[in-house]
Amino acid sequence: MIPESTSTGVWTNRHGARLPRSKRLHKWGTAAILGGFTQYIPIEGVDPTEPTEVRVFYTDEAIYFGIRAYDSDPDEILARFGERDRVTYNDDWVRIILDTFDDRRQAYAFSINPLGLQSDGLIVEGSVSGFGGGGGGGGHYRGGGGGGGGSYGGRVFQVDFNPDFIWDSEGIVDAEGWTGEIRIPYVSLRFREIPEQAWGIQVTREVKRTRFRQSWAPLTKDISSSLGQSGRLVGLRDVHPRRLVELNPVATGIRTGTNETGAFLRSDPDGEFGFNARIGITQNMVLDGTYNPDFSQIEADVSQITVNERFALFFPEKRPFFLNGTEIFNTPQRLVYTRQIADPLGGLKLTGKLGSFNVGYIGALDDSPSSILGRSGRARFNVLRARRDIGSGSTVGVLYTSRDMTDGSGAFNRVLSGDARILLGGRYTLTTQVAGSLDHSELETEQTQFSPLIMASLDRSGREFSWKATFTDIHPDFHARSGFITRAGDTQVDARMTVTRFGRPGAILERTSITASTQNFFDHDAFWTGSGLFEHELQVMPSFTFRGGRTLSFMIRNGYFRFQPARYVNYTIVDEGGSQSPFLTPEPLKNLKAFMVFPRMRLSNEFSLNGSFMARETAIFAEASRGFELQARPEIQWSPTDRLELSVNHTFSRISRSSSEQPGMVPKEVYSTVHVTNIRAQYLFNRALMARAIVQYDLDEREALKDPTSGKQLAIFGQPQGTRSTGEFQGQFLLQYEPSPGTIFYIGFSRLMEGERSYRVSTMNPVEEGIFLKLSYLFRM
Repeated sequence: MIPESTSTGVWTNRHGARLPRSKRLHKWGTAAILGGFTQYIPIEGVDPTEPTEVRVFYTDEAIYFGIRAYDSDPDEILARFGERDRVTYNDDWVRIILDTFDDRRQAYAFSINPLGLQSDGLIVEGSVSGFGGGGGGGGHYRGGGGGGGGSYGGRVFQVDFNPDFIWDSEGIVDAEGWTGEIRIPYVSLRFREIPEQAWGIQVTREVKRTRFRQSWAPLTKDISSSLGQSGRLVGLRDVHPRRLVELNPVATGIRTGTNETGAFLRSDPDGEFGFNARIGITQNMVLDGTYNPDFSQIEADVSQITVNERFALFFPEKRPFFLNGTEIFNTPQRLVYTRQIADPLGGLKLTGKLGSFNVGYIGALDDSPSSILGRSGRARFNVLRARRDIGSGSTVGVLYTSRDMTDGSGAFNRVLSGDARILLGGRYTLTTQVAGSLDHSELETEQTQFSPLIMASLDRSGREFSWKATFTDIHPDFHARSGFITRAGDTQVDARMTVTRFGRPGAILERTSITASTQNFFDHDAFWTGSGLFEHELQVMPSFTFRGGRTLSFMIRNGYFRFQPARYVNYTIVDEGGSQSPFLTPEPLKNLKAFMVFPRMRLSNEFSLNGSFMARETAIFAEASRGFELQARPEIQWSPTDRLELSVNHTFSRISRSSSEQPGMVPKEVYSTVHVTNIRAQYLFNRALMARAIVQYDLDEREALKDPTSGKQLAIFGQPQGTRSTGEFQGQFLLQYEPSPGTIFYIGFSRLMEGERSYRVSTMNPVEEGIFLKLSYLFRM
């Protein structure tokens, strides 16, 4: 991987010293050495148990890193073949963090495991990803998930794994630990066009069997900005990469089957062609375009429990065009949620940095805007974003979104927002956002009106003591039809405080923490008159981290809930003989107690057990009654070899109606039972070729809705709400070849079946199935 040519190597220590020139690049001994690592998890500032050394130099085309990760027990090093962007979940890893604008706000993250498998993404200070999240995969020119990372210093120190970059890596395990090499071409990076570069740099390492983490530049929780604690890489002179030009033709084929008329019919094979392009306008401004994009998802969204859910559930974005470069569009409240663009015909995206301004634009035409008032026409989306760096690590920004129907109805939605993130000293961060929406439906009688959103939070980070307070107020008529806002009409006041104590180095109990928090929801209109509380929670969560990275957490909670009459205006009681009488909202529910436990146990290098177990009193929202829920979410992972991974996730929930001493209340009985089972098997033939099979069951049973006072059946809009029992089975198989991001071939099969609430597939009928393939090649000019 290392070229046989001459170059200038460069690095700086934390005080800015420069590296002498080196003659032969393949001689790592002449490159700069980054040593003196210190531990930051679980104990700050002590020498790491396993030493690390990193060397660095650069050429005219790329920057190189050589990693020497010593290990006192190399047989216990965790290294497996796995999906790209998932290697940091279960393996040892080293991560190179490059802040190429040296602004301490955003950085690239390049990670490898001991076999050289890659994981990459972006770190944005204070950002909560609105596009990715949730479990692996993801990124540039391909479908996948996102998320990962972790928390550090009381703040989100999260890697967004959705963007994928093209770079090279190798790794090998030996008798003293493991060695890795990384080559990152400049064309994969964005940086300033100046004669001599200065970049922020940080290197971190995790030994997975102990969960110990170490860093080159010392990290402390007593400083809120993690990137602000990075070292610096100076003296990269005359770095002039070629202009970024990427062309990505995509061919897809599919044959589907559906059951629409009582008979299952399969269609003729159908194929489509699409095209993606990326062009670097400058070194730090990139234009993305797509025509007839293939936004097919090769893995279905994992089912979530909806039986007692009041609000829409969030599913992460998995479509490639919307992922790369979209971190600029994140704001404290999720006002941009690109899954609102259901079936885009095409789109443009411009992202980059101009001086101290980060700027971005997304434009798309949606051919399936079914989520906006049932209209059959197309919807035109436009999103504009600008964010300015101020001071040391602070930012202010503005966002504008529009969604317009093209069917002549005149329906539209506009949102204008301003936000700020201000660092106050080393420990405190103030985050604010003010937004307003204008929304006009196709109903001629509905008037366009301006409706506000206000949000503010103050956060104190600290190694042993941290806290955060948040206030959010959303007008009932605030609509962000390009975003994802679930609780319009609510005013929310939250607070959280955490105290942490650390054990001695080598102690069995490494860390103990206790978090106390409260959540309070008010009706928006009543809040400003000094009343309106309808939901309150107070919880205490002790957590214990033991040697080997095993954690055990508990949560004890007490709550209050008042049913809001406006939500039940369409409810009636079905009396004997079929007549219906008014439904009266019951009294508030007090002292709603809950107990939860969250184990996270790596039992061996091959076997781990995670999950959550909960017993709680809860409101049954669909019938305004008091309930008791038992819920278990065990997750088992087994890796019998370094190429095979098996996992089983199961969610069980049973909600019962609670007994009451009040006269006329119904006796205790089961209200609903849900089982969601996901079984996944994956085998890696090599770094590029993978086979995966997924089986998922979703079994749901709910009794008829009853009036909590009389026990009589409830009706909504005059329709009695009877029992419901459903079963769903979904199976998927995928064979995928992906030598690098953007170049991919896969063929797969999926089938959806519905029927009786049973694990027996023979009792279900096919609803949908598909055989699909995709061929894509990324040309980098």
